[in-house]
Amino acid sequence: MASQMYRIPVACPTGFKGRYTVTPGDTMFIIAQIFRVPLDQLINVNPHIINPDIIYPGDVLCVPGLVTIPCCVILKSQGRVPFATGGVGFANFGPRGGQVINVMATLPPPSYFGAYDIYIATAFFRDIGGFGNQMFPSPEIPPTWATRIELPTALTLSPDVQIVVQPSNSITGISGPMILTADLLECNLC
Repeated sequence: MASQMYRIPVACPTGFKGRYTVTPGDTMFIIAQIFRVPLDQLINVNPHIINPDIIYPGDVLCVPGLVTIPCCVILKSQGRVPFATGGVGFANFGPRGGQVINVMATLPPPSYFGAYDIYIATAFFRDIGGFGNQMFPSPEIPPTWATRIELPTALTLSPDVQIVVQPSNSITGISGPMILTADLLECNLC
């Protein structure tokens, strides 16, 4: 098996922009169950797999998704921010199913922007609203702030999802200005 060439799709069809790398023990049936898609549909969107009964670890399959997953996007600063303020978003499949966005950013203390003591990262979905989490700092100065936004399994990331990082006051619940933003439209395979 050492000389096995991995089978990788040239492109994935609309609605199946996610990519899944086969691991030992996987079958098309199991993968279809994981992604809640009919087996025949999974087979049809992966024509590079000639015999769907035979898949190998390392093969890459197109799976449900409106953006290519995993993907990375640079969070752009909004307004006046200190030098070296910036961040990234990493969209991927979650450890418990569904999809996640990991956000990591180098930021000044939240108090730099006013009466704030924490940062919040939020993924905004058009017509639905946002899903967010508090970010936590690393011990370095200035710290790297990070969080993971786990999305409900019924949601699928789409190009119009906007990632926003903003300071917030943990007591009043009041959020400050958007510091960093990005749209998943700009998310690239990483």
